[in-house]
Amino acid sequence: MVNTILKEADLFCPNSVRINFTIYQITKLPDTFSGEYLKSVKALTNRYATIDVKKKKLVNCKIFTLMDVDDCKDISVKNNYLNGHISGIGEHELKPFVEPIYCKENFEEVLKDIHFPYIAKTNRQKHRYVEVFDPSTGILTDEESIAKLRDQCASSAKTNLEQFLTYRLENQPVL
Repeated sequence: MVNTILKEADLFCPNSVRINFTIYQITKLPDTFSGEYLKSVKALTNRYATIDVKKKKLVNCKIFTLMDVDDCKDISVKNNYLNGHISGIGEHELKPFVEPIYCKENFEEVLKDIHFPYIAKTNRQKHRYVEVFDPSTGILTDEESIAKLRDQCASSAKTNLEQFLTYRLENQPVL
């Protein structure tokens, strides 16, 4: 399930591949989309051959950028992100497949708002999120618990994380 911390981009293609890219600031997203394998559909599918593509379009594949926006100093970049757009990527050919997911403050504030059972209190404790959200051993190990988290996120005005969780639930990889 969600084994990412909120400052990562998540490429999720059912039945094919999942990749995490660590990004620390929203303003660095354009650099990420000009990087080695996100610079184009061709570069991405050359690197990950299991991604289905037809006529330069990814099939059933989305790129989720999961970001805290509390530390973004540029108000226009922050507002664009909150409105579902990434500043600085122009007409990038992967743009139609990008879904910005935000926490208006930070991930911990969202978790507090939805009364999640584990909330890191220090930066050191944030490393535990990987195990907390691990699909085989963490808190979210089945569809029911993931759907519950999605519903809790949908009731919070601090995030749109439910969009990511809904997509994940609707597009479970076939094992």
